[in-house]
Amino acid sequence: MRLFAKFFLCATLVISIALLLLGYLLITFSHESAINRETERALNQFQREKFTVQAAIISNADAIGTAVVPRMLVELGELPVFFDGSNVFIHSYTLPPAEFPPIYNISPTTRTMQFQTIGSETYIVVGGMFHHEHFAVYLLIATDIGDIIAQREQMTQNFVRIYLFTLLIGMVIILILSALLTTPINKMNKAAAKIARGRYDERLHISRDDEIGELSSSFNLMADAVEDKIDALVENARQKEDFVANFAHELKTPLTSVIGYADMIYQKTLPPEQVKEAAWYILNEGLRLEALSLKLMDLIVLNRQDFILEEMDATGLFDDISGSLKPMFEDKGISLQLNIQPTYIKVEYDLFKTMIFNLIDNAVKAGGKKIKISGIQNTCYYSIVVSDDGRGMPKGELSRITEAFYTVDKSRSRRQHGAGIGLALVARIAEIHGSTPTFNSAENVGTDVKIDLQCKEVTAGK
Repeated sequence: MRLFAKFFLCATLVISIALLLLGYLLITFSHESAINRETERALNQFQREKFTVQAAIISNADAIGTAVVPRMLVELGELPVFFDGSNVFIHSYTLPPAEFPPIYNISPTTRTMQFQTIGSETYIVVGGMFHHEHFAVYLLIATDIGDIIAQREQMTQNFVRIYLFTLLIGMVIILILSALLTTPINKMNKAAAKIARGRYDERLHISRDDEIGELSSSFNLMADAVEDKIDALVENARQKEDFVANFAHELKTPLTSVIGYADMIYQKTLPPEQVKEAAWYILNEGLRLEALSLKLMDLIVLNRQDFILEEMDATGLFDDISGSLKPMFEDKGISLQLNIQPTYIKVEYDLFKTMIFNLIDNAVKAGGKKIKISGIQNTCYYSIVVSDDGRGMPKGELSRITEAFYTVDKSRSRRQHGAGIGLALVARIAEIHGSTPTFNSAENVGTDVKIDLQCKEVTAGK
């Protein structure tokens, strides 16, 4: 049984029992009070009639007999008098002596009383006796209480009508209260079901300040916590997917260098110096790949921002980058021009190389055949500019190119196995280095990317 039905039935039952008990007590108390008043009045009337009879008998003591009956009837208010030998019995018209036998068992010092129904009427009958010289007189007084009985019946009928009307009104009120109490619970149940089906943004509207409102507020807090946990799980899953995608993306450049130099050693007979140089690049890229996997984990999955930046020689750093890309450039017929002003820049070596490799890779995918990397010393910053002569990008696309998985030409990106994460990773690495990449591009002309890094100027004597 649902809570609405339970509350409605229980409340209706309680009200019904309470009304019945209250009505019973009220009618019973009122009836008993009326009976007590009539009983007291009957006893007082009996006492008065007894004195009247005694006075009449005393005044007619010498002529007691049938001749005195008419006079006594007038004096006693039509109470007939019966003579039976030495006894005289006086009673009402409606109560013959046979119907009130206790009167013969009483003494002059006692009275008897009982309720009797004769026909459709109910009476309070009070009986007593007294002695006068050599005979006994029995007196019987009957008081009609039909009005009190009728009053009780009328009260019972009125109560039944009031009870039914009150119960009906009460049931309507209980119905409304049940709806007010259970409607928020039903809404909460529906909201919980929607959340269970994946609609984690479902919330309850709070318009009450009572316990139901507090419960709704707690439900919303719980839903917020659930949504936050789900979002955290989704974000964690997305970060893992991003890591896999980024890691696969970043494998390409060092593997290209490793494969290129390994193929050079395998295909050609090289002097020992070139073999040693190629082996050094293979070893260097392998070690960088090993370190890069851990740093990408920290960067993408753990969202680390506290990488240690070390001062490094800009010229040597870009010569190292150029040497790593030499096999790929020779294979694709791409020329790389370096114009690096000497200085020391603060970078995280592996992440910085990853950022430059991504910019160069993006230039290659754009069809660039001439790539230029410039390092320009400014007052406070060292500006690195990567330029290409590729297809370029529309002006309207520049604001979105650092979004993860966003690509300008989706069909070309699929053909070149691009996932749209290279420039997003560039933006994150640049942020770690305290910079933001600035893009300037024109269609069919090329693209320039500028990144400002902290540095210190190197004098000519160094």
